[in-house]
Amino acid sequence: MSFFSRIGEIDTIESATQTLQEFANITPTIQKAISCATHYHQGQFRKSGIPYIIHPMCVACIVAFYGGDETMVCAALLHDAVEDTQCSLEFVQAEFGWDVAHLVDALTKIVEIRKEEFGGSYDKKLVASALSFRKMLLISIQDIRAFVIKICDRMHNMLTLDALPHYKQVRIAEETLVVYAPIAHRLGISSLKSELEDRCFYYLFPKEYEQIDTYIKTHYQSISLKLSSFTDSVRTLLQRNGFSEGDFEIEYRIKRYYSIYLKMQRKGVAIDEILDLLAVRILVKTPLECYKVLGILHLNLKPVVSRLKDYIAIPKENGYQTIHTTIFDKSSIFEVQIRTFDMHKTAQYGIAAHWKYKSGGREPSLSWVQNLQHQESSIEEFYELVKNDLYREDLVVFSPAGDTYSLPVGALVLDFAYAIHTDVGNRAVGAYVNHQKVSLLQPLKNSDIVRIVVANDDEVIKPRCSW
Repeated sequence: MSFFSRIGEIDTIESATQTLQEFANITPTIQKAISCATHYHQGQFRKSGIPYIIHPMCVACIVAFYGGDETMVCAALLHDAVEDTQCSLEFVQAEFGWDVAHLVDALTKIVEIRKEEFGGSYDKKLVASALSFRKMLLISIQDIRAFVIKICDRMHNMLTLDALPHYKQVRIAEETLVVYAPIAHRLGISSLKSELEDRCFYYLFPKEYEQIDTYIKTHYQSISLKLSSFTDSVRTLLQRNGFSEGDFEIEYRIKRYYSIYLKMQRKGVAIDEILDLLAVRILVKTPLECYKVLGILHLNLKPVVSRLKDYIAIPKENGYQTIHTTIFDKSSIFEVQIRTFDMHKTAQYGIAAHWKYKSGGREPSLSWVQNLQHQESSIEEFYELVKNDLYREDLVVFSPAGDTYSLPVGALVLDFAYAIHTDVGNRAVGAYVNHQKVSLLQPLKNSDIVRIVVANDDEVIKPRCSW
């Protein structure tokens, strides 16, 4: 049983306590937080009929699983007490200290802002989601731990959504898909992001989910045989070329349902027309070995060269590092990911990996949060901006000096100019991409080398309507 399925099935205080003990060191402070939360939630029950205290305890389990420290676990345990009971923030600060109270306060304010009513003719649900998210960003920007706790809180809500009426399931799933899953993505926590997306997909698009589920279950045996055969071939190749059994691990899986659905929508194809349903991941010890594995695969099998992506040399903005390649083998196509064991931890746990494994390395960029903090646009514009910024796929382009700039897919040369500096964008009069003169409005592609021509200091440049 997967970790999330196990958490979703917890329905007694005893099992919740036992699970928390597996993932967290129950210090006297955490034990006091458990007792405090149990006292204040006494007599409260969830829609499913189980004692309410099980919810904060399960959230604490997920937080602990992702490496949360004592402060984060305590905040997870107490996060609903201040909002829903007579427990005061002053009491939390007196008993547990400023740090715990600070996190509980941030989490409580996120809920408060969602309760407010907003006037106007536009969609109130859209406005509420946008405002709650903006408030969340503004509160949490100073302490990224609040992001992680809130996403874990939403994860447990999604795990137990069956107890709610259909209209609430849809509303919560919509908000989760638009707001919380993308935050997990930007923090690099792919395991949380993928689980949230699949569970939202189940509630929002039940027919499409069932279609994919039926196809996968019907073809599961043949798919498993293909994956097993390809994995055996790769293992043999690696061992013939100097890797011993303990030097690497190979994992294989069928792609996530929501990922399959998005690909079906983007390409306008049925599920049986998607070529790369099958995914294999190879884990090795060092970055150099990643490239050795890539060479072995490409020399011995048939790669689709246009699908090669090197996120080790040029990591994604959220810290993600992996080589992606696509391989033909026996009339099947496999997506192959190659990464080190440390890169795998970072990919699964994102920023939380730095707590869970106390590792160094590249932390996810939070510039997207800082950019949104200063937005003064209307709520509708803000909402669109948030969705675009969080869901975007990044491309990487280079300056002539070799500096890298991460931009959303669809970015133009002019966007690159402004990414360098506002003044460069304001004074841009021309550009060269890969040494060819181009329009400032030309779309950029991955790995383009871009040079911006700016006006002299004495020239006055006014932004054009076409910009």
